Amino acid sequence: MVLKASLLALPLLILTAGCGSSSPRTLQSVTANPANADAKNFPNGRVQFVPTGTYNKPPTTVTPQPVTAWLASPSTLATIDQTGVAECLPGQMGTANIQVGIAGDGPLVTVAQLTCP
Repeated sequence: MVLKASLLALPLLILTAGCGSSSPRTLQSVTANPANADAKNFPNGRVQFVPTGTYNKPPTTVTPQPVTAWLASPSTLATIDQTGVAECLPGQMGTANIQVGIAGDGPLVTVAQLTCP
């Protein structure tokens, strides 16, 4: 009788052993909110950017996405601190690209734009 139960469980074990995926969870893209900001529309011209990461496996979105580096480019137009708060440099006009770096996921990527009055 014990042998019969073991033999019945064997096909189930074989079927479940093949389930699941061994591919790693990987970051697909990063965005920021706001995507486009005009500094004159924010208190003291300071804009808080909040990054969201999109992954290939659940949880598929992560907000805020952990960021290892922030960069405003060109740096002669605006600055951004490591918490994602950006502001225009005094007297500067134009549009700065807001970029983020994610640990282990390649180079900095542009996620937003900041317009300086």
